[in-house]
Amino acid sequence: MSNQPDATGQLLNGEAAPAIGLESGAAALAVALADEEQIYASMLALAAREEVAIVDGDVEELTTIVDEKEQLIEHLHALETERMTAIVAIATACGDDPATMTLSDVAALLPASTSESLTESGALLRVQAVALQQANGRNAELLRRSHELIDRWVNYMKQLLSGSLYGEDGRTGDLPGGRSLDRTA
Repeated sequence: MSNQPDATGQLLNGEAAPAIGLESGAAALAVALADEEQIYASMLALAAREEVAIVDGDVEELTTIVDEKEQLIEHLHALETERMTAIVAIATACGDDPATMTLSDVAALLPASTSESLTESGALLRVQAVALQQANGRNAELLRRSHELIDRWVNYMKQLLSGSLYGEDGRTGDLPGGRSLDRTA
């Protein structure tokens, strides 16, 4: 059983909730979630740019996007550390286990207005994460198909160039893909 505060701020075991740890932890958590929302929004914009670059075959733009993604992911890892630090502070303040504490658990410990805000932030992050996962999946599929298409064309060109266009009798043989040179030219 967790030591959730009641409406008067008392923990269920009758002790006063350590407001400083809970309030400062909740504030730090709210800031970390807001920053994560911005990072995910930036990553979604990058995924859209990446799709266009893949379709256009713009290798330079893809390289730039990869560099930008790496920076955002590093920042996201730092924010995740901040978020977990805030959850540990909240759990410690309330006597709960930080390893099992979820955002819903944290929201249940806070006043309604703060709880709503955190719950909305969590829901928005989930929506953004799913959208990013889908965009990355589409881009990965586009890259895979582009790679397959390039491989087919390279193999076709190798077949064309590996054999002689003219046979011993001076005539053209059948070329791969059913294409042959126009003999009237």
